[in-house]
Amino acid sequence: MADRLQLPLIEPEVEPDDLVRARAESRTRVVAGMLMVLMVLVGARGAQLCLAPLDRTVRAAGVQRWDQVTLRARRGEVLDRNGRRLATSVATPNIVIDPARVRPEEIDGLSVELSRLLSVPADELADKMGRDSRYQRLAMRVHPATAAAVESLGHDALWAERSARRYYPEEQLASQVLGFVNSSGDGQAGLEAALDDVLRGGEVLLQRRRDRRGLNVDDPTAWGDQNVGMDVQLTLDRQIQRIAERALAGVAERSEPVAATAVVIDVATGDLLALANIPTFNPNQLVDDPAPRRNHAVQDAIEVGSVFKPFTVAAAVQEGLVTGSTLIDCEGGGWRVGRTRIGDDHPHGVVTVSEVVKYSSNIGSAKLALQMGAKTFLGYLHDFGFGARTGIQLPGERRGFLRKADTIKPIELATTSYGQGVTSTPLQLAMATAALANDGVRMKPRLVRRVEDLHGIPEYVQRPAVAQRVVSEATAADVTKMMVTVTEPGGTATRARVPGYLVAAKTGTAQKVKEGRYSAARVASMMGFVPADDPAIAIVVVVDEPTKGSRYGGTVAGPAFQEIAAASLRYLGIAPNPDLLEDHGDDALAAVVPEELAAPTAPTLVWDGQGWTLPDLTGRPLREAVASLQPAGFALTVRGSGAVVAQEPMPGTPVPPGGSVALLLQ
Repeated sequence: MADRLQLPLIEPEVEPDDLVRARAESRTRVVAGMLMVLMVLVGARGAQLCLAPLDRTVRAAGVQRWDQVTLRARRGEVLDRNGRRLATSVATPNIVIDPARVRPEEIDGLSVELSRLLSVPADELADKMGRDSRYQRLAMRVHPATAAAVESLGHDALWAERSARRYYPEEQLASQVLGFVNSSGDGQAGLEAALDDVLRGGEVLLQRRRDRRGLNVDDPTAWGDQNVGMDVQLTLDRQIQRIAERALAGVAERSEPVAATAVVIDVATGDLLALANIPTFNPNQLVDDPAPRRNHAVQDAIEVGSVFKPFTVAAAVQEGLVTGSTLIDCEGGGWRVGRTRIGDDHPHGVVTVSEVVKYSSNIGSAKLALQMGAKTFLGYLHDFGFGARTGIQLPGERRGFLRKADTIKPIELATTSYGQGVTSTPLQLAMATAALANDGVRMKPRLVRRVEDLHGIPEYVQRPAVAQRVVSEATAADVTKMMVTVTEPGGTATRARVPGYLVAAKTGTAQKVKEGRYSAARVASMMGFVPADDPAIAIVVVVDEPTKGSRYGGTVAGPAFQEIAAASLRYLGIAPNPDLLEDHGDDALAAVVPEELAAPTAPTLVWDGQGWTLPDLTGRPLREAVASLQPAGFALTVRGSGAVVAQEPMPGTPVPPGGSVALLLQ
């Protein structure tokens, strides 16, 4: 090893400090230059984006910073003739959560607490809280008190947002007339659909700012009251509508029909005061079954039977062929037209034309129609409005069926005279009935009185309009007298009598057509008007296929007709005729006063020929006092509760029918 070659050590060459420094400075200048170039490029790009940005760049920035929302303004209200709300829109809260702001350990406890407040399963709430989302709706349309309770929890991920909800304060009242709206606020049936363009509010497109977490900063609901829909005032009267629906509820209980309809018309104007149907529904709580939504008054064209006979007689009287005292041979209840035999349910021999109406003779009506001829008779039916739509502002109206004069056969003409082989909607029948009551003048039906904007300025006003004169005033008066006899002993409408008032009415019972053939099912109906000596309202009640008890119009529809007539006359302040009340004694007065208000010891009114003399009601309970005053149709004002301690006017004071009476209770 000692002999191994020893190599000299090589020392590394050390660069001079100046050379190293020079190279470092050169590299620094290169890097600095590159950075400067990069900064210039970034600055130029920034300037380009600011001064001349691309469309897609602007859109991307807008999505990150702004959110668009389309708001529909509040839907207009639907009011009855007295300004009471039938349909309105209310702001209801929705409960919303931002799942990104809920810590995992909070989910279980928070979901249980919210489940208690919202009545939503806790596991469903927990599932929404655990989603990868910035917005989850936990509950819709909650009560404001519930929304306040949720917000009182103080969690920054929870809040309540407002949304508009269509609300029907009277629930099922006139539901088929009003219709309903869908979740988007679009009208789907009834007036909500027919007048959707008027009722719906305008749409506003707004932008909402977002914060860095993507949450909306602005509240656009402040714009919700701008460009609101227009309000619609109807001719319906809420109270008379309620009376009609209550009467139909009684029909449903007694007869269990497939459906029933009641229509009440203001004779002088053609206004629809009530249009009721059963079955019915609550538009606040929609169900999948479409049957209760059907408006039978305008969408059902059915044979209504013998209620057609007054129109047949009116045409014959107007033509000068007969008078009320003209004799007609009813052939003992059986008569042949060609090879077909026409029969009467109550056979008679020779009767007057007035008795044809009173006893509801098919043979007598058929002979009148054949005597007039097809062209003349069917022309009158057209003038009364049969076979054509009324033009009412409701969807789905049927025109009914009426044969043509040049093709109708003699037997078809005969059966048409008593309502067989011809169809009508209850509304058509009601308007024709009102024409007889209105001295022979048929009015156009009116359902919408006016449409006005947010400030009450009318945009549309529909005034009462005459359709045409059908028969003369004298003819209408003669037929009215005949119809009054129908409610007298021996007539078919004795159950329609309203004590204290003359009632003109006619019943009908028709076979129902199923699958093109007459079946055992019946359609029971009654039409008429009250008071007959000064008609105010015309009423039609149609009961489709009663399945329990009697199936005849007088028995099935008569009680409902009487209930609607009696209660409506009291409500309208039309006083009864004291002479007619006296003729029927105390039982008549009991029939005028509703059973629930009847009081056996109640003091009674006294008629002095000019007004009602008020009894002393001091110390009487409210129910007894109302029962005493109800028959006179007073405008009654009640203050307080308990027993009457004061009354105005004082006892013994004469008050005209429809006058004002105030009671103070304590």
